[in-house]
Amino acid sequence: MKRIISICLVIMLVFSAILTLNGCAKKVEINEENIKAAVETVETALKEFDTKTLEKYVDSPTLNFILPYAKQKAQFTELGQAMFESLEIEIKSIDAANKTVTIAAKNKDLYMEASNFAYDLKNSYSSMQLLSLVKDDDFLNSNLAPLVEKIKQAQMKEEPIEATLTVTNGSKGNLVLTFDENAEDAVSGGALSAIKKVFEV
Repeated sequence: MKRIISICLVIMLVFSAILTLNGCAKKVEINEENIKAAVETVETALKEFDTKTLEKYVDSPTLNFILPYAKQKAQFTELGQAMFESLEIEIKSIDAANKTVTIAAKNKDLYMEASNFAYDLKNSYSSMQLLSLVKDDDFLNSNLAPLVEKIKQAQMKEEPIEATLTVTNGSKGNLVLTFDENAEDAVSGGALSAIKKVFEV
């Protein structure tokens, strides 16, 4: 019996060591090359509003709130694509030692469109009603489609906005870019900060 227990313990230790080594192997070095690749991945994911990639590579309070809805309803994905399709991101500097990257983001000026839309919803429906209506396709089609058209007609901002993103290691062998409120505002043309302000996200 002692011999069987010893063998089991050895097997457990071996598997534990393998899992530890695999976990270490997955950790991506935070260097200039990998940070640049992460920024490029995030820019593409935002333009396509690829929810799976955004969840993996981005930590953003407002996006974290929106993405679960976009995964369930195509109308939110279409809204995200319209919001970010004109986005341009330029890397200004990378500080691998301090795990940050400074970008210059240029997008359409979407603050007023998003703010007016959010205020109309808030004034027309209670929070409980909205939580129910976000699952209603007829409601989404009638409300989000006009907003998408307004976004498509919006003009580009004249100047980009600079923002500094924090870089961390993700749990899936990738780097994660953390967006604060200024960074959200920069990449979304003000739309995310407008929504956040109205609904107090």
